[in-house]
Amino acid sequence: MSVEQCVFLSCFDRCFAFLQSNSDATTYENPPKTLWVGLSAGVDSTVLLHSLASWLSATAVMDKFAVKALHVHHGLSTNADAWAEQAKQLCEQVSLQFAIDIECVVERVDLTSKSNGIEQAARIARYQMFEQHCTKNDFLLQGHHLDDQLETFFMRALRGSGLTGLAGIPFRRPLSRNNDCQILRPLLNIEKNQIIEYAKQHNLIWVDDESNLDDSYDRNWWRNELLPKIWQRYPNKKQTLARSINTLRDEQKLLQDLIIEKIDYDSKLQEKKLIHPALQQIPHFNISLIESLDQARCFSYIRAWLAQYIDILPSATHMPIIYNELVLSGLSSTPIFTWDNWALCRYKNFLYLIKNNKFQKNKKNIINWQGETLAWQMGQIVSNKTQHDFSLKPGAYTIRNWQAGDIAKPVGRSTRKMKKWWQDYHVPAWAREKWPIIVNKEDTIVAVPGLFVCDNHVVKSGQLGWHIEYKLIDIL
Repeated sequence: MSVEQCVFLSCFDRCFAFLQSNSDATTYENPPKTLWVGLSAGVDSTVLLHSLASWLSATAVMDKFAVKALHVHHGLSTNADAWAEQAKQLCEQVSLQFAIDIECVVERVDLTSKSNGIEQAARIARYQMFEQHCTKNDFLLQGHHLDDQLETFFMRALRGSGLTGLAGIPFRRPLSRNNDCQILRPLLNIEKNQIIEYAKQHNLIWVDDESNLDDSYDRNWWRNELLPKIWQRYPNKKQTLARSINTLRDEQKLLQDLIIEKIDYDSKLQEKKLIHPALQQIPHFNISLIESLDQARCFSYIRAWLAQYIDILPSATHMPIIYNELVLSGLSSTPIFTWDNWALCRYKNFLYLIKNNKFQKNKKNIINWQGETLAWQMGQIVSNKTQHDFSLKPGAYTIRNWQAGDIAKPVGRSTRKMKKWWQDYHVPAWAREKWPIIVNKEDTIVAVPGLFVCDNHVVKSGQLGWHIEYKLIDIL
């Protein structure tokens, strides 16, 4: 066995240790997990598939996993059909060579919508296919290597990335926020020239994407023009820089953990009294935690908090805007900052994180209602029949949106405009527009789910009525 092959097999030994530690049962009594290989049929993924099959055949775990390759046909090149055929042939050849059944799944995607640029559109399409095929018990192997890692580091450094960005490509991570399939990158510490050498030693055939020669793409320019000059000057520094990136990743994780621990501890002491129960499932950040900190530390806190929920964080140019317009704004202001698909909204002393599209104006809804649980715009109205003292009398009602000039008289309270009640119940302006209002046939407010039931519409003590709540859902 060659030195190169030993190096590659040791990479999979590391992966398998992780697979074992994350298995539901180390005895594999459950159905085998699927090892998916992202297969473009380029040299990186070709070597990934071949070395994986070699490792499986050399160990005692071949029957523990199903192996499948996923090739995404982007249709961007006149050679795309040939690449898909090459992916199929490779799977057949490797299956025969190592007596392993490797299924090749080819998925065609439509990239007619390229508003984010062709590279980003292709990446989004690939990950949509990964999400479609890979489940929480699967593993997705990708062929990223050390040179990819170093390219990413330099490009992010020039964009002004912080520790999170400079930490680079992780060895493993969940496929997405909603899919627990684990992405593993066995070749992340392997240099590109080692991959090519392995391919030549094993007489592998791969395809070359002609777009990789187009230096109008930033990554190609780094890869083809600048970085070769750097490595020519510093030929033995790739692994040194890789160690620096690993150190950055460790320090970033430690910092993230420490900040989140402090946020969680301090927030729980006071937020329940200040945030309406329907809003507590929305990611929120207590600004009072950072009021005494300098700007740089404020940035660290906000970014660490956001990183729990989203992948695309505000950029270095965004953060001063968030600080000046949201953090430093007064309690009475309700500023909103948007980026990518996200929005940060301030209300009183909290920042809320929600999707941008939740601000889109809904058509005014009017629905006949008789106590059933139903979806309503940003959330869900939940009704339970109970003897709760402040339950609504059963009957035929209508649910509609809040209107300017609405007034209400909660049980035991005065008659006031709804605007005042929204403020008393800590409901932000962006949530009021989509909050359900229950009215009778005279269009008089009889209840506001999650807030109150009005006088003359509450059941008498001991009688059954409708206890109504409103829960905001699908915010992220």
